[in-house]
Amino acid sequence: MVLSLFRRDKIYKPSEYINEYLIEGTIGEGRFGICYQVSRGQKLYIIKQLKRGMLKKSGAKAQYEVEILMSLQHDSIPQFIEKIERKDFYGYVLEFKAGRTFEDLIYQIYQVGSQLVKIIKYLNSNGIVHRDIRAPNTLYDGQKVNLVDFGLARWINNEKYRADMDFAFLGDFLLHLYYSSFEFKGFKKRPWYDELPLPPKELLLLKRLMGVDQRYTSIFEVEHDFNETFEGLPFNEGCAL
Repeated sequence: MVLSLFRRDKIYKPSEYINEYLIEGTIGEGRFGICYQVSRGQKLYIIKQLKRGMLKKSGAKAQYEVEILMSLQHDSIPQFIEKIERKDFYGYVLEFKAGRTFEDLIYQIYQVGSQLVKIIKYLNSNGIVHRDIRAPNTLYDGQKVNLVDFGLARWINNEKYRADMDFAFLGDFLLHLYYSSFEFKGFKKRPWYDELPLPPKELLLLKRLMGVDQRYTSIFEVEHDFNETFEGLPFNEGCAL
């Protein structure tokens, strides 16, 4: 009997329904539940399906989100639509809010940045500095990064053409990604390292790449610090229910 409480919950697939809501796709799965993007008519919603086993263990805790969201009315907070209670399903429907999470943004920065570090490492090992790593010269299909336009590339001579030139370009490129979701507020613009709300490790990495702090001397240092900065971040833990 106890084992039956923890049996695998049904995961709904696209084109299936939960009541009158059409499943468009799964957003993520966490310890306590599964998140779906759904539609009803022309409108999009989010359904949070609570897992029955966890509901038996901590049902009271699951009510907090319902009670709190039902009490709120704010444009920046998902509106509670309704609760769904069936013999085989327990969950609730929320207003759909468009946009990416900051975790998505950090994941993209990690994906793009780590590949650029490897490209720079390859170029350096062949005695080449690119000198023009910018958004127009960087192609990204959601998985793979390609670096193009070698018109300014030169052989490294450690005088006019140094390997660390590309480190500053990398830092500037990463800043471009951070600023892609940063909303500037106020009238007086501050330096990026005061303006962007970054964790200490990310801030130091960027400062060293940009030469604001002690500049990196090799791509191996950059690679080490980059990996250490993003190590352990919960990119694939799914929704937190």
